[in-house]
Amino acid sequence: KTSDVMCKLRFYFGYVFFALSPYFYTLACFDRYCSSSASATRRSLCNKKVAKRLIIGAIILACILYFHMAIFYEIIRTGPSFTCNARPGTYELFYRIFYLVIYCILPSFCMTVLCALTLNNIRQQSRRIQPVSGTGKDGSRRLDRHLIRMLFAQIITQVLSILPFAILNLVGFLTDRRTDLFGFFNQIFTIPLFVSYVTSFYIFTMSSRIYRQELLRLFWFRKVGDDGREFSLRTLTNGRSIQTRIKGTVSESAT
Repeated sequence: KTSDVMCKLRFYFGYVFFALSPYFYTLACFDRYCSSSASATRRSLCNKKVAKRLIIGAIILACILYFHMAIFYEIIRTGPSFTCNARPGTYELFYRIFYLVIYCILPSFCMTVLCALTLNNIRQQSRRIQPVSGTGKDGSRRLDRHLIRMLFAQIITQVLSILPFAILNLVGFLTDRRTDLFGFFNQIFTIPLFVSYVTSFYIFTMSSRIYRQELLRLFWFRKVGDDGREFSLRTLTNGRSIQTRIKGTVSESAT
């Protein structure tokens, strides 16, 4: 019931898995930035081999960054009960600042920068593809607006879901955490913290008409596929229109 080993392992691995979600999302933003870049060197980074290495690197980095929890988390007696928490004193303050900066602020900042750079690449690419077509520019601007809405809606949602708990976590060092008021806010802010891991689909669906249309096309694609009829689905990837047919043939044409 009061095993220090279980206390350390539970929180260490739990927070490592928590951290991997924003890290992987940051890597996805980095992949989109590279794939939309005009530089052939950056585009060459978009392959499975590099992706696997980055994923393994992110896992190793998370294990190293959070290893201090496996050392300084311990069973602490609070009144008649025992809780697993950070060692009181200097480490407790370090942990709460670490959580706010490394878990909340840094990934969100990186995602924001990478998304902004990606959108800049898309705009430059659109101008190179159709520099004189007004219709093309209007379509490109509409696509940019949808991308901006989707990307930044996800980032804002993640920040709003995680930041309150991170701030409360830091405030807990300065106040008495045993009060009913602190316990109430702790429970309230924990809910969006966990909900943030399943919001991407709903945010994209609500914020982008293009995403909703593509989602409906995917369902329609499955429906006509069951009937055995031919159906094509067009998507836009890196400035190219890709048409996929049920029969298994794929044709590409420059837009």
